[in-house]
Parts: sequence; C-alpha cells; structure tokens
Amino acid sequence: MHENGCNEEFVEKVFQWIDGQMSDYFFICDEQLIIQYVSYSIEKVGFSREKVIGKSAFTFIDSIDSEKFQQEINQLKVNSIKKDVFRVINVNNELKRHEISMGKMVYDQTGETFYIFLSKDITRILETKNLLIQSEKLSSAGQLAASVAHEIRNPLTSLKGFLQLMEAGMDNGDTYLKIMKEEIEKIEAISKELLFIAKPSPNEFKEENLMELAGEVCLLMNSQARMHDIRLSKKFDREEYMLNCDRSQIKQVLINLIKNAIEAMGESGTIEIHIHTKDQLLIEVLDEGPGVPEEMKERIGEPFFTTKQNGTGLGLMVTKQIIKNHGANLEIEDRDVGGSNFRILFET
Repeated sequence: MHENGCNEEFVEKVFQWIDGQMSDYFFICDEQLIIQYVSYSIEKVGFSREKVIGKSAFTFIDSIDSEKFQQEINQLKVNSIKKDVFRVINVNNELKRHEISMGKMVYDQTGETFYIFLSKDITRILETKNLLIQSEKLSSAGQLAASVAHEIRNPLTSLKGFLQLMEAGMDNGDTYLKIMKEEIEKIEAISKELLFIAKPSPNEFKEENLMELAGEVCLLMNSQARMHDIRLSKKFDREEYMLNCDRSQIKQVLINLIKNAIEAMGESGTIEIHIHTKDQLLIEVLDEGPGVPEEMKERIGEPFFTTKQNGTGLGLMVTKQIIKNHGANLEIEDRDVGGSNFRILFET
C-alpha cells in the first residue's frame, strides 16, 4: 500500500466487493458498442463475464427493440444520461424487460468515446403493475355491470314491444324494423365497451382518436351517471385528435376519473369532460362535489389512501401510474364554483 493512498490491487478488490452487492449490472462499450468491461454482478443473472466481454451490446437486446436502442445511442450527448425500457434476452433465452440507463463519455487523454450502460431487470415490477391495472379494470367492469343492465333493459323492452306489435299484424313494419335496428346497435355498443374494459390489455401504443375514445367512455358511463341523476357534458375543441397511446389504459383513466366524480357528487349535478388541443393537450374532468382538501391533494394516488368510507385508493393510484406511463401529469385544482377539476396535461 502506498503512503498517500491504496495500491491498485486493493482498489480492485474493494471495487469487486461493491460490485458484488449490486443487484443491477453495468457494462462499458467502445465506440463500436463492443463490450470492454462488465460488472461482476452480471454473474447473478447467469452470464459469464468472460463470455460477455468482446460481444456486441446488441447481442442481448431483442430484435424488436434494436432500432430503438440504436436511436437512443445516436441521440446521446457527451456526459448526458438517457433512460428507457428495452426487451432483453437472458441466459435462458427468455425475454425480460430491463430499464437501461446509458451515458456517453470521452476519454480526454486519447479522445476515445465510451458508452456506459446500467441495466436493471424490472420485469416483475411491470408484471405487478399490469396485474394491478387489470384488477382495477375488472373492479370497474363489475361496478358498471348493474348500471349497464339498466341501460340495456330499456331498448330490450322496446324491442319486445315492437315484436308484439308486428306479431299482432300492425302496419308500419318497416318503421318498427328501423327503430329495432337502432336499439340493437345501442345494446351492441354498450356491451362491446363493457367487454373491452374487462379484457386484459397488451400494453400496445398506437395512434388513437382521443375524441372518439372519450365519447365511447361517456356512452359507457352515462347509465351509471343517470342512476345518480348526474348528467355528463362533453366539450371538445375539435372532432379528431390523434394521440399515441394505449387505448384500453386511457379509457380506464377516464372511467376512473368519471366514476370518482360520480361518487364525490353523490346525487344530481353535471360532470364536464373537456379536451383542449390548442397550446397543449389537456383533458379535464370537472365535478360539482365537495372538492379535495389541500392537505390531501399530495396524497391522492398513494396506495390505499382514500377519503371514501369503502374505498381502497387503488383506482386513482392506477390512474396516476397510467398517466405517468403516457408522459403526462395529473393535477387537481379547486373550481371557483365548487368541486374539483382533475387535469391531465400531456407533454408537447
């Protein structure tokens, strides 16, 4: 050991000890993305350090995400850090989801470029989140079932009446058939939405018409609102706005917020659903309930925190997580006329 510090062998042993305590692993690549160094902790996931060193970083990235991985690297600036989730192939050839932080550095003495990657397996975390979202979706579907039954019963009663009239030989059969078709289409639309909500979501992001999506949610929630003498009012600043999103999850967000507003209001009133697209994409759900106390706003979305007697708090927790996954933020504001305004702001 040197007088003014530690010798290199000792430093290497300390480094190995720290490395061995890590559950994550990291690796360093040259400019061609060939792995020059990998941490000892990679052996915890079954890989041999000796076999990994010298291979391309792309060896472990699933082909579906290869282009995305390359794009992220191309966008890296010196001494900057990016983080994203990628599909990674493990030692058993299984597909896992890893959160990879990546950085770009230049060695001053030689001018060589190096890339540093820190990889964390978040497969179980994502699976747990998806199970929680599915649980909340099934809960929503169960709660909606009773109100949807009332919504479906009305057109069924009409259909039965028209069939009896036609059976009795009444005239205007064509008119009755047209009305019956409209009633059947209404039942079909409501049933389709209920089944869609209960169905597991594959987490697929694609371009969706937000206005159409919100309109479908309002159709589904109308029956539950009417049971409480509450009216749903839509106000969209255009007929079409394409948003890259998971259709099922955004619907779940809107259902949760409208359901939350209905429960907050109790009986009678109006819930407004606004969508603004001019300066920034903004979705608002405005209710006429008692509002949210200032000291509780920060806690909204915490697991099992709720102001309702029989609530779990999981609905808004799932809502906040979905919104975050879509690069948006949830804000809660008090309305001047009373009630709350739940605002979803998307990054532009």
